[in-house]
Amino acid sequence: MALTRALYSGASGIDTYGKAMNIIGDNIANVNTTGFKATRPVFFDMLSAEIGGIKVGTGSRMAEANRLFLQGGIQNTNSPTDLAIQGDGFFVLKDGQGQNFYSRAGEFTVDKNGNFVNPGGLKVQGFQLDGNGNPISGLTDIVINTQLVIPPDETAKVNLVTNLDATESVLLATLPADVLGTEDTPGNWFAGANFTTVMTIYDSLGQSHDLTFVFGKDAAANQWEYRVLANAGEVTGGTAGELRQVSAAGGLLEFNPDGTLNTGGATSITQIGSIAWANGASAQTIAAADVNFTGSTQFAAPSQVSVLSQNGSPSGSLSGIDIGTDGVIRGVFSSNRMQTLYRLALASFAGPEELTHEGNSLFSESTNSGQPLIGGAQDGGFGTVLSGSVELSNVDLATEFVKMVTTQRAFQASARTITVTDGLFEEVANLKR
Repeated sequence: MALTRALYSGASGIDTYGKAMNIIGDNIANVNTTGFKATRPVFFDMLSAEIGGIKVGTGSRMAEANRLFLQGGIQNTNSPTDLAIQGDGFFVLKDGQGQNFYSRAGEFTVDKNGNFVNPGGLKVQGFQLDGNGNPISGLTDIVINTQLVIPPDETAKVNLVTNLDATESVLLATLPADVLGTEDTPGNWFAGANFTTVMTIYDSLGQSHDLTFVFGKDAAANQWEYRVLANAGEVTGGTAGELRQVSAAGGLLEFNPDGTLNTGGATSITQIGSIAWANGASAQTIAAADVNFTGSTQFAAPSQVSVLSQNGSPSGSLSGIDIGTDGVIRGVFSSNRMQTLYRLALASFAGPEELTHEGNSLFSESTNSGQPLIGGAQDGGFGTVLSGSVELSNVDLATEFVKMVTTQRAFQASARTITVTDGLFEEVANLKR
């Protein structure tokens, strides 16, 4: 009897919309789940009956439920280990059995063993880098060694930008002899100087030493001589309390009539060192080409230094990490240096909608998703990593409530179909009366 098919059509609607309501409920329940991707039900009609030569459907069914891998909003957390992906890609995580999982949820921390992990203890994967940022491993666990210490960098370059007061008098005659290794008391050195400044440099052991730059105005117009001094007590054979000349000879700075430095002409920059430090560090030399006064001036204004820098540093212990938009993890050290450690691995799939949902904000590859393509942030096809942020759920709560209303009404209508059909059956049964 044809009415029987109406009963089954109504029953299929109840089953279909019941499943759809489960999906809506799951979406709403995860509106605040980090990195969650909403699911959309896909319905097919069922066509299998022929009535009077016309094919008539026999209800509906849920064909599949698609994950919507649309970008979720980004929320700042100020925790440097929280990460969000702006664009395509998934974080790669590995469990204790060596199986890889993929996730958009980037709430990561460093555990007691230094492993970079998600809240479930799965280890974040990446590529280890050397100090120059070059990869030295394949895909591996990211392990932050909290006891990591980097060696010192010996100063090999110095940069000093100063203004030397054009109105100063000539005092050079009272400077000690201009010979490498000359020692004298600070008072005698300073008596012949119009201006002095101190720069801290580092030897091969990472110990700091103060270099004193002494500038004296020359009798020749627009010319200044300078010498570089070190604390003699820190130099092998030196006398404590005195300053020793460590520049090979006195240098000379010549200025143009407009007060700018004439990098040619009489300007002569001399080598610093070789300095034999008494602490056992390597003899230290700073080549003349690496002593830079570019930008210095001679104006009628008080002498002062505007730039004082050098490229050395002491040894340092790890004090934190910094993660760039390219996914490179850099160690931040107590010596104010940074060193590349790892680069986060990201994965992309030809069919991300076909990934298997494993729960706990994790996905695994399936036959239909294809194998993962592994790369790094900002590489082709991958997004940008944002540190101190997490990706919010992409569930649109207003849309889900609208779907809930329409699904509820469709469920009720399917149930009503069964009720009405049952009434028709009753009318047919009453025909015998």
